[in-house]
Amino acid sequence: MNTENRYPVTASLFMLREMKHRQQQVQRGYQLLRRQAEALRLHGRQATAELATTQAVLGHKLKEAYISLAAVKFANGESNAMVLENTGEAQVRVQRIPENISGVSATYLQAVEDCTVSDSLRFAGLGAGGHRTGEAKKAFREAVHILIKFASLRSTCILLDQALRSTLRKVNGIEKVIMPKLYNTQKYILMEVDEMVTFIMNLLFIYFLLSISFIFNVIQSGKGGFSQTENAQG
Repeated sequence: MNTENRYPVTASLFMLREMKHRQQQVQRGYQLLRRQAEALRLHGRQATAELATTQAVLGHKLKEAYISLAAVKFANGESNAMVLENTGEAQVRVQRIPENISGVSATYLQAVEDCTVSDSLRFAGLGAGGHRTGEAKKAFREAVHILIKFASLRSTCILLDQALRSTLRKVNGIEKVIMPKLYNTQKYILMEVDEMVTFIMNLLFIYFLLSISFIFNVIQSGKGGFSQTENAQG
């Protein structure tokens, strides 16, 4: 048997028992990996469906936010310079929450409102278009929340896809390489042990025949000597 299709081991009953023990462990790991792959596939489908829904909502919210911004520009004129000059600390912060999804370490991003930071643009639009400015700020704030959720879901989908690919590679490796090698190794050991037992049995049979032949010759020689003694006495 080709050594590339089996493990290089010495043919013995001890190694046969060891190969069977390894096969049981590999079979147990194979079942666990298959369950993990199914769980990752299920979570991946759920995350993908939620990502598609969030993407659609995000597109709608961004459209509403830019429409509100256009209304503000129409009412107050260009206000980019004022926004850039009065930009301070962020009121919406991103909190990283670690989570475990079927054995995969992921990070969930959550938008958190920082109430301690003052709004530097709270008086924007006080002279004219204040209502439009408030609507634009609210629309962009909601868009930021949805955007953070979208980024979190996209990152989770990428991690789950990579983990699923890696798990499936392990499953295929066990199924196509390791398990056939273990089977061929056990087959090789059984074949060699059978040949060894056959050889020993043949040796024992030859030894038995030689022993019978020796005993028969001894008996024949004893009878010959006894007959010669009788003739001499007669």
